[in-house]
Amino acid sequence: MRKFSFLFILTVTVLAACKTPFKKGLEGTEYKIISNGGKESLTTGKFLQAHMARYYTTANGDSLLSDTRNDGGPIIMPFDSLSIPPEFFTVLKQMKKGDSAVLRIIIDSLMKKNPFGLPESFKKGHYLLTTLKLDNIYESPDVADSATKAEAELVTKRKEKQAVEQVKTDEKLLADFFAKNKIKPQKTAEGTYVEIIQPGTGPLIDTSVVVTANYTGSVLNGKVFDSNTDTSFHHTEPLPVNMTNDMSLGSPVIKGWTDGLKLLNKGAKAKLYIPSHLAYGPMSRGENLPPNSVLVFDMEVLDILSKAQAKATIEEKRQKMQEEQKQYMDSVKKVKIDTSKKK
Repeated sequence: MRKFSFLFILTVTVLAACKTPFKKGLEGTEYKIISNGGKESLTTGKFLQAHMARYYTTANGDSLLSDTRNDGGPIIMPFDSLSIPPEFFTVLKQMKKGDSAVLRIIIDSLMKKNPFGLPESFKKGHYLLTTLKLDNIYESPDVADSATKAEAELVTKRKEKQAVEQVKTDEKLLADFFAKNKIKPQKTAEGTYVEIIQPGTGPLIDTSVVVTANYTGSVLNGKVFDSNTDTSFHHTEPLPVNMTNDMSLGSPVIKGWTDGLKLLNKGAKAKLYIPSHLAYGPMSRGENLPPNSVLVFDMEVLDILSKAQAKATIEEKRQKMQEEQKQYMDSVKKVKIDTSKKK
């Protein structure tokens, strides 16, 4: 019932917004307010609870960038001009409890304000659009704090439920993919699928070592998003994968890697099929990696290093970098001296 009600309200809001003309706001924005017939207004000193969604809009449609209904719950904060940007404060000041608002700003204006702070995909003539729904107004910080805690509990429960559902979705997706492509991979206890293309030799990888590997990462449709063997990604050195809990030996990697690599040994080549909960989960990693992406990695284990060997390798690289930096600084000094002599 709750889901139906939300969809019904959203549909009515969208239809009402289409009929309402935009007004000029502050900082280059335009806005429209869709009244829900409420009476209670926001005044300084009160606290607001609102849901907010942001879209990148073009003539061909809208792309959702973020939505508090999916990303962590409603915004609960004090209503004052110090905490809220002026273009939003001015609109919220006109709203009643239950009202919705739509704000938009043309990308051209954002480029003038911050030419280097926008994604490359943002183009002139398009819009950044924000929708607001003023769900509640609180009179005191104590009431607002109680609401924040209650919403946090709801968000936690919702995310737990979504995580369980996502695991089922990923399993079905992978099962269909394996059946279609006649792949029979091994499955780890954690849930990573491993298809060994070329067996290696020696002991299997464990949590006491650092692995050096080549990799190419793609999504299930085959689109590559990263690689250290493809020069177009501009990093073609073997990657150290720290399997230990010693952070000095390397930064952590996604769980699917450390999980799947345990079925491999030196010289092995394999494909790792990684469900989203063992990869980046609900986080987006750019246009090529939307939330809850199932990943495929072509892996080649080049070497397996003990902790002592890994530390020695790191120290060797550090000394080499220091030497290269010293040589560069010496060359800069020499150029300055030669230039001053000519003068």
